[in-house]
Amino acid sequence: MIYSIPKPIKIRKIKQVFCKDYIADIPLYISQAFQASNLPSKIKPGDKIGITVGSRGIANMNIIAKQLINELKNIKAEPFILAAMGSHGGATSEGQREVLASYGITEESMGVTIYSSMETTRIGIIADKVPVYFSQDALKADGIIALNRVKLHTDFESDLESGMSKVMVIGLGKKDGAESIHSLGIYGLKEILPQAAQLIINKTPIIQGIGIVENGYDQTMEIEFCTPENIIQTDKKLLKKCREVFPSLPTEKIDILIAQEMGKNISGTGLDTNVIGKLGINGVDDSHKPDISKLIVLDITDESHGNALGVGLADVTTRKLVNKINFKDTYANTITSTFLKRAQIPVTVETEKEALEIAYKTCWQPDIEKLRLIIVKNTLELENLLISKAIWDDLQNNKSIIANGDWEELSFNENKEIINKL
Repeated sequence: MIYSIPKPIKIRKIKQVFCKDYIADIPLYISQAFQASNLPSKIKPGDKIGITVGSRGIANMNIIAKQLINELKNIKAEPFILAAMGSHGGATSEGQREVLASYGITEESMGVTIYSSMETTRIGIIADKVPVYFSQDALKADGIIALNRVKLHTDFESDLESGMSKVMVIGLGKKDGAESIHSLGIYGLKEILPQAAQLIINKTPIIQGIGIVENGYDQTMEIEFCTPENIIQTDKKLLKKCREVFPSLPTEKIDILIAQEMGKNISGTGLDTNVIGKLGINGVDDSHKPDISKLIVLDITDESHGNALGVGLADVTTRKLVNKINFKDTYANTITSTFLKRAQIPVTVETEKEALEIAYKTCWQPDIEKLRLIIVKNTLELENLLISKAIWDDLQNNKSIIANGDWEELSFNENKEIINKL
């Protein structure tokens, strides 16, 4: 099938201006925050202290974790890392270690043991029906530091979404805990997860929460230590901060959005639902902003290890991406989440040029001069975009938008891959 585009599409690069606040010296910041917390007085020499590290691509996580390890060693504790990522990494111990290694977190680089067993213990029941599971490795610790980024969730909107609470309940719940919470769909995430977090705080050796907030450029903006009893409230407070600085696309009406890549290191859903305005959950309202007629995704990151959960949020993709999918890992993650639609394979074509032609044919905008096209590298890096003239006409007087290049034709190489890269 060949669908032609009547004439070349004119595009130009723009730059969006987001919040730039960031922590310049992270090791120093961590050291000072650690000393100001109650941890030095709470931890005894020889105490075995676990630090949670999940599967998300969190900026500077290796630096943050390493400095925490240094601080703990300085007070004669025995720190270790707890792989805390639910069913990710194919729901295997080895897979979760591979995910951590892809972020530069290994036993060699951190100088401590990494525990990644999937074995759990049921520690209680919520609402008389929902079992709460917790890592057996974690239960053996003298203390656990719940370290995680606080971020908007890709499945729902509430005052408590992704953060320290989630890393305790789903991260340290391993596959069992993730399945238990996700088995109730959105209700489980919104209503049960906070209750499960409180139960874990009450019944396990959680001794501190550390919440991270990133700015609009995915730089570490805030790191807050909090006592166990304040974890849930701190999650809520930091989520408000995250919402204030969260980057977005510059317009609400888009005919075609092209994402050059998707990935688990970019978002839990590969394509961040908060950016594309589409949840892909049966029975849940999908009329969110922005309104994107057709979404194309071209490739998947190496850091995803073939986990393509979220590919079903796209309308068109390439054979190159599909050939990289590890269906075992993708399905393990997707089935645990219960949102099967997100793993469905979109219309798949051999070339990037054909993907654009099909999107143009089906986006209900036949006038090429009025076509509202945006190209992003991925849904995490939204500072630099390529846009069509119809989009520019709306944005040219916006002080948060800077033209960052001349007009050029959207073009393709001999393999029919888009040349205009970000």
